[in-house]
Amino acid sequence: MKNKNTILMAAAGLIALFLVFAWLFWGSTVPEPTDKTKKVETDTTKATVHNTVLHRDADGKRLWEMNVGEAIQLNDNLIRAKQLKGTIYLSNGDEMYVTANGADIKIKSNEFTLTNGVIARLKQGGFLKAKKVEWIQKKDILTATGAVKVIKEDMMATAEKIITSSKLEHFKLKDKAHVERGGKYEEK
Repeated sequence: MKNKNTILMAAAGLIALFLVFAWLFWGSTVPEPTDKTKKVETDTTKATVHNTVLHRDADGKRLWEMNVGEAIQLNDNLIRAKQLKGTIYLSNGDEMYVTANGADIKIKSNEFTLTNGVIARLKQGGFLKAKKVEWIQKKDILTATGAVKVIKEDMMATAEKIITSSKLEHFKLKDKAHVERGGKYEEK
């Protein structure tokens, strides 16, 4: 009988211990983070400069050079610029002269999002005008949106969205697409 009581006491103690642990693990909740402990997920300004020249070099070659009215470095890879005017040096030796009222420049990947009225001209011939242009350099995909007009040699294309390369040679036109060939077109 003495052993039976000892066994019952040990079993009751283990059950009580199990219930305490069960309550701690399954019954408790983790409180929501307060404003002080929440991680800031938005970009924060690291530096702001006015009326300056930004450029990027790699392997001894200039990749691009931009005169900007204002440049705000949001993080290590992103610069937001206003009143942008500059040159992008293309891999085929051509140069693209661009102007835009706003831009987001991803420094490490050399990707550009130009906004608020974009005009781009190629040194070897070609013209693009749009409200917004996104350029992914690694894949050489240039996407222009908003009343887009492209002139290359004797051809003019207009659409709401045009997907092309930086050479402005082959196009995919979407929404209100119109192509004319065989004329002399003004770049405006």
